[in-house]
Amino acid sequence: MPKKYCKPPHPPCPMSKNKLACRKAEEHDAERIWEILRGEVKVMHDQGRSQWQNGYPNPATVAQDIAQRVGRVLLQNGRIVGYCALILTGETCYDNMTSGQWLTTGNASDCHYSVVHRIGIDPLLTKQGLATQFLTLLLAESKQSGCESMRIDTNFDNVQMLHILPKLGFTRCGEVTLPDGPRIGYERLLD
Repeated sequence: MPKKYCKPPHPPCPMSKNKLACRKAEEHDAERIWEILRGEVKVMHDQGRSQWQNGYPNPATVAQDIAQRVGRVLLQNGRIVGYCALILTGETCYDNMTSGQWLTTGNASDCHYSVVHRIGIDPLLTKQGLATQFLTLLLAESKQSGCESMRIDTNFDNVQMLHILPKLGFTRCGEVTLPDGPRIGYERLLD
């Protein structure tokens, strides 16, 4: 049976009233993207958090995201202020959830969900709701692509994401294990 996946969106992420938009990342964006992610790594380090402290993500991760066309940038008045990977083909690490279960069935080989990884906002622009607005745009893109839900994981000490995800209607489903350790898995239905 061929692998199911969400179809590419038409048109790209919608523009909102406050001049925010998202689009696919392009090669010429890589330096700015890495600047944002490097800033997030430093913030996490300075707060004593363990997430992203082992050399991931890195410039090669960004280059791979761009090459695979999964990188997304958040634009504020045309300037890149955020980044993430929006994956429409599933996540094998999500196939085995412990201490809980996803809201939807299926796995990476029978994908009907989108996945957000590596979300970061320019550390100089925090506390403006940009991550929430970025995720809202990504939810719309995922729905437009035919996905039934969005899944995302975060570290146990990522206070910001632990606050944002329930606020956006995500349900805490259980634990997933990524290459760098266990994470909390969240899912939101796209109705």
